[in-house]
Amino acid sequence: MDLFLFGTALGMLMVAERIPRLQFQSSPFFRCFFLSDLWYLATGAILLSLVMRTQALSWAGIFNVSVHQTLTDAPFVLTVVLGVVLHDLGGYVSHILLHRFNVLWAFHKVHQSSRTLDWLVTFRAHVFEHALRHLLSPVLLIVLGFPLLAVGIASAVTGAWAALVHANLDVSWRWLEPLLITPRLHRLHHVPATSACNLGVFLSLWDRLNGTLETDPTAKLQPVVVPGAIDTYPQTWPQQFVEPFVRRTLHEQESYKAAA
Repeated sequence: MDLFLFGTALGMLMVAERIPRLQFQSSPFFRCFFLSDLWYLATGAILLSLVMRTQALSWAGIFNVSVHQTLTDAPFVLTVVLGVVLHDLGGYVSHILLHRFNVLWAFHKVHQSSRTLDWLVTFRAHVFEHALRHLLSPVLLIVLGFPLLAVGIASAVTGAWAALVHANLDVSWRWLEPLLITPRLHRLHHVPATSACNLGVFLSLWDRLNGTLETDPTAKLQPVVVPGAIDTYPQTWPQQFVEPFVRRTLHEQESYKAAA
């Protein structure tokens, strides 16, 4: 059911992005690096998620059985709503970590490197970033004892919304912004000048509480790339896979030379 909901949402976004009057900027469906980003979707967002969720089932027994029983006995709708909120919170925490620590930022640059935004860019992320996000959201919910169907629906909702806020759509939904992150707000996150803001994907609550919400409509919305590496960051999957390790090695060599 969750895969059906997720797939349906992605299909609707693909169609919406093909309507010229809805596009934020003109872009072909098979744009540059389409296959690389499709590979990220298949391996990181889908395959790795399934593997980690399967492993999470074997970890679930480490928590008190009463916690599991409480979630099992609770109304299903309530577990779904709570699951969506906690799933989104886990995503926000992981996003903060990815921006705050240099070793994690090196991996997150892969996602920030896209030179355009659309539904597929949502899933452009290094496998280590995907692992961190899965660990703090669906895996943690499973370990806590949330029903698998509730976790699946929560993942479908937050994942579909993540694709929406990355979509190449020129829409203004300011009336949603007191509660939700919109495509306009998230586009500001991909602008170098405001990349430390709007770290949430679904609820705008976390950014409001943490003081990281940027709503300035006059902020320049181009370009959307890695701050300080607009034209230099690699764009293909093999290059992006090794880039964090290469940069780390170069940084260590420079630090060693400076110390000597």
